[in-house]
Amino acid sequence: MALPRSGVAGLAVVGLGASIAPLDFAVNIAFPAMTAAFELDTRAIRWVAVCYVLVYGSLMLAFGALGDRIGHLRVFRAGLLLASISFIACALAPDYGWLLAARAVQGVAVALTLSCAPALATRLFAEDKRTWALSVFAAIGALAGVIAPLAGGAAIAVLGWPGVYWMRVPIALGAWLMLPVVARRLPKLIAAPSGAFDATAMVLLAASMAMLLLAPALLEAGTSSSPSVLLALAGGGLMLGFVLRQRRSAVPFLPHALLRDAGFVWPNLVAVMVQLTSFSVPLMLPYFYTRVLGWNTLATGALLACWGAGTLAGSAWAPRLASAVGVRLAALCGGLLAAFGLVTIALWPQAPSVFLMVTCLLVQGVGLGLYQVAYTDLVVAALPLHQRGVAGSLTMVTRTVGIVLGASLVTWAFARGESAAHASAQAIAATATQSATTATITVASGAEAAAATAFMTGFHTVFAGAAAALLLCFALTALRRGVWFNGNWRARHDSNV
Repeated sequence: MALPRSGVAGLAVVGLGASIAPLDFAVNIAFPAMTAAFELDTRAIRWVAVCYVLVYGSLMLAFGALGDRIGHLRVFRAGLLLASISFIACALAPDYGWLLAARAVQGVAVALTLSCAPALATRLFAEDKRTWALSVFAAIGALAGVIAPLAGGAAIAVLGWPGVYWMRVPIALGAWLMLPVVARRLPKLIAAPSGAFDATAMVLLAASMAMLLLAPALLEAGTSSSPSVLLALAGGGLMLGFVLRQRRSAVPFLPHALLRDAGFVWPNLVAVMVQLTSFSVPLMLPYFYTRVLGWNTLATGALLACWGAGTLAGSAWAPRLASAVGVRLAALCGGLLAAFGLVTIALWPQAPSVFLMVTCLLVQGVGLGLYQVAYTDLVVAALPLHQRGVAGSLTMVTRTVGIVLGASLVTWAFARGESAAHASAQAIAATATQSATTATITVASGAEAAAATAFMTGFHTVFAGAAAALLLCFALTALRRGVWFNGNWRARHDSNV
């Protein structure tokens, strides 16, 4: 069946608008430059990611539910306009505090945009084209991920670190101006069941998620963990209040039956782990390329673009694999491939070949793209049409939770591995210095060797731990009947739509 041109054009506009989120990958390329510009240590830079992702992760599900009530396009439009303003504010930041505040505003904008983008993508086509529409939507995002490090590296070379924000202003405004193309194709919004929108539940959910996501980010080596524990307890209490309120609601955000279905719950939890572990790639590799290999931002962006290219290929391949083996097995294959990619990166020597790095990044990216598309299709198929905003935003929330936890846990694991090796490496370098005849040269080379050795220890700790955690997660869930095997989950739940 031929696809309507207006639908394809509308999908392109939705994908362009939603691409402001994966284009944020360019910010990772700017981490070393930001660290130097604001005189930060490596661990402090995590707040650039955490501040932004924390806000949109907390609000996305609530905004998805709001879109189901007032219209997905209306919410999407507001997000694009606010995003344009926030990018300008980030680029003009005179200090680190200003930048973090502007990143929080950007988080609100992206929550508005991404919460309803998957719903818009699927509503532009008939249900039998749902998987295809989600695949194309994911592919556009993956393509933005390929472009992001290249464009980011070029923008930094010309404009400095603010360039990674300036380059997205015309994209957000351009998509906003082209939204009438989407409006002409959209069918009438399917009415939700009668009942007032539960604003109290929305506040409870947003506040609890913000606290739970912030708690691990506050953990610092050598400091008290009391603030994190108290924040986690408060967030848990608010989340319990949200759950109890939803149990009494006639129109909950998620149907009660789904929350008791292991075939629905576990893929969502695994999605968090897939994103958490995979985030080690864009978080750690810019430092590896600049500190260990001595590359510039353009070369760094070019190599990281290979990871995005793998994600693009995995997203494009997902419909064909899902048609051949089923959506569940396609998700399992993608997750295992992503874990294998992490294993190969963990085995990198201090000076790996370009061919080895490209191959490993492609493998990990393909696995990530496969899992994300297959998992998104599972969730969207499970929920009724009038909850497409909730369905799409849920898949974005699990991704966000994984990234936030990854930003905290990856840097924590790296710091532990690096500090454990740093002392011994420095001692060896100091001993060599004492017996050297050219003391000045030896001190410099000894310090450089100590730093490189410590970095590689932290690097290997991060990726080996990420690979082990992801493989263990899939091993445990494979033992549950109906999660990946022996269950026609799609057939059971397509009746909802």
